[in-house]
Amino acid sequence: MKSVAVFFGGQSIEHEISVITGALTLNSLDKTLYNPIPIYVDKDGKWYTGESLFDIDSYKNLEVKKLKRVTLLFGDNKLYKIKGKKIAPFCEIAFIINCMHGERGEDGSLAGIARANNLAFASPDIFCSSVCMSKLATKIFLKGLNVKTLNYLSVDGINIDKDILDKITYPVIVKPDTGGSSIGITVAQDQTSLKYAVSVALRYGKKAIVERYLENATEINCAVYRGDNGLVVSECEKPIFVGELLSFNDKYKDGDRVFPADIPKKLSDKIKNITKTVYDALDGEGVIRVDFLIKDGVVYVNEINTVPGSLAYYLFGERTADFTKMLNQLLKRANENSAKQSSLKTNYDSGILNGLKGKGAKRLKN
Repeated sequence: MKSVAVFFGGQSIEHEISVITGALTLNSLDKTLYNPIPIYVDKDGKWYTGESLFDIDSYKNLEVKKLKRVTLLFGDNKLYKIKGKKIAPFCEIAFIINCMHGERGEDGSLAGIARANNLAFASPDIFCSSVCMSKLATKIFLKGLNVKTLNYLSVDGINIDKDILDKITYPVIVKPDTGGSSIGITVAQDQTSLKYAVSVALRYGKKAIVERYLENATEINCAVYRGDNGLVVSECEKPIFVGELLSFNDKYKDGDRVFPADIPKKLSDKIKNITKTVYDALDGEGVIRVDFLIKDGVVYVNEINTVPGSLAYYLFGERTADFTKMLNQLLKRANENSAKQSSLKTNYDSGILNGLKGKGAKRLKN
């Protein structure tokens, strides 16, 4: 039985949400086909595994001393346990599922580890992850697809040029370029509140994105993955919230939703088609969720999430059995992709090194 390493937690502002996604995924894997291995990454970046990590209640007062420290070595598919200054093989890993929201996980970091270790990756790859982690890169990508997104200003400090400030029409919404879960997002009504909003956003990212705030816009989410018979696109979801924007509490504590969204079929179909277009253009693997804003009948792509909360399984079915079915398809697809990647030729004997003798080698040294 092949082992599936589920990575979650991490050095990210979305650490706790990632733990929920990871524990849910671990317990939803088909244990008749796979051996799930929890890899909890703590807030200092250390990796741990252990049976208690399957239980969500254990995280209320997690005792890491009772867990095993583990690591991977570059180019090796074995997971190693760390004890003092020594390491020893723990188990072989065949697959990785990424449940790490935010930076040092969702940004392509974990996808890079999987590629370097020749592990099948049942989540979006390096390119898709890194592009979608940055709101700035996402907007550039969407512009190339001719997909509507709000006009924006990218800033890396609170001292914005006065000529630019004078051209801004308020209200605006300010976000960290690489943030998630609505953390660090503020609506600004004037120049004074804009500077404050930018300072907040820059606590969570190197750059801040300033966009026009669409008052009373409708938010719609739609998810997609590549299954056994092609793309599987979810019905649309409409989050319900009170206030200027969809907050962290709305998403994970007090919010509600309408599912399927109470929008016209023509609009729903348009959103689904845009979701498919974006996924295909990203050469998508795993599951992604695309978040939309709708104002006066115009559809804008707001963000693309390559590690959505709970891997967005709730948009494809109500039961955890539906999630298990989805995970089976993702792992099957990852296995096929890994086999294709392994079949690619990586060696090319040019003979050039055989000719590096005498003066030629000296020239390289200089």
